[in-house]
Amino acid sequence: MNATKRPLWILRVLIVGLLALLIQVPPVILLFIRKYSTVPAMLALLIVIYVIVFGGIILWARHLFLKYRHWQPSTQGLGQHLKWIIGGCLAVILGEQVLNLLNYLIYHQTETANNQLIGRLLSSNQVVFIIMSFAAVVLNPIAEELIFRGVLMNFFFKREAFWLPILLSGLLFTLEHSSTTIISYLIYFYLGAVFAFIYRKTGNITNTIWLHAINNLVALLALLGTIG
Repeated sequence: MNATKRPLWILRVLIVGLLALLIQVPPVILLFIRKYSTVPAMLALLIVIYVIVFGGIILWARHLFLKYRHWQPSTQGLGQHLKWIIGGCLAVILGEQVLNLLNYLIYHQTETANNQLIGRLLSSNQVVFIIMSFAAVVLNPIAEELIFRGVLMNFFFKREAFWLPILLSGLLFTLEHSSTTIISYLIYFYLGAVFAFIYRKTGNITNTIWLHAINNLVALLALLGTIG
């Protein structure tokens, strides 16, 4: 167990709040990348800023996670880790199918507002497509898992806590995604809760990063099918 004393409660709230705000900055930079994609010098500068901001967020979140974590990775073999990842994928697919169906039946919405926005950005131009695809499958899963599972759950809860950190993680995760219906919010809450459950059970943030990356890859491929 890590014996490092955690900061004051209010400071922890401010740190997590700042991380939650910072993770919204790269998408804003992406809008400027789309706007200046035909201006080589400005485009290069914006891409550098994008990478620095994303890298800074990941490094800071990783530092906090490693410093304050009290759930250590379980000593399981590769096969056991794969079981958790595959099981998580199945849980995510089943849950999303049910909730997406409810979203369609109740609100006549075929995709969430968040996915609609992503789809519009992906189809805007090739530069945005490449950067956004890489971020969706690599950068976002790493950053979001470190923030909403690694930092959040270790920052505010004792070692023996189980369901409360999972529920809070799911709640804050859904607030980070654009939604216009209650079911849309539930979709992202469910995803966040599944990721949090697997992290809490295994103590291994790598499991949830892989699961998050796979989920985003599947969602990305589905979006490409609608805009292709």
